[in-house]
Amino acid sequence: MTTAMPTVLYIDDDEALARLVDRGLTRLGFNVVHAASGAQGLERLQQGGIDVIALDQYMPGLDGLETLERILAIPSAPPVVFVTASQDSAIAVTALKAGAADYLVKDVHGDFIPLLHVAVDKRDQASDGPQGPR
Repeated sequence: MTTAMPTVLYIDDDEALARLVDRGLTRLGFNVVHAASGAQGLERLQQGGIDVIALDQYMPGLDGLETLERILAIPSAPPVVFVTASQDSAIAVTALKAGAADYLVKDVHGDFIPLLHVAVDKRDQASDGPQGPR
């Protein structure tokens, strides 16, 4: 992992869950930026400084798959971990085929945060190439 604190953009309309993710990942050495919608996430991504994105599927306005498509159209976009409460494997397959780097099923208690940490850490390390971090 980079020596600087990696920044995770967490895009999810659930404010309470976003606070849990923020606390959990911050304790593990990440800086977490929250966006409450796909549109807000895209706006924040344009500002730069994002190493990995965790993206929810079900949100008002742009859903996760639409947001993923727009993220991946950005040159040098950071990797995206698709995070949703849906147990439907078709969504996972669709997200992965659309270009998501990983997929996790979340829960309202935050029990998925250690798994998110592993996925985000793995994606952050993968973005550190021979030239260093993006």
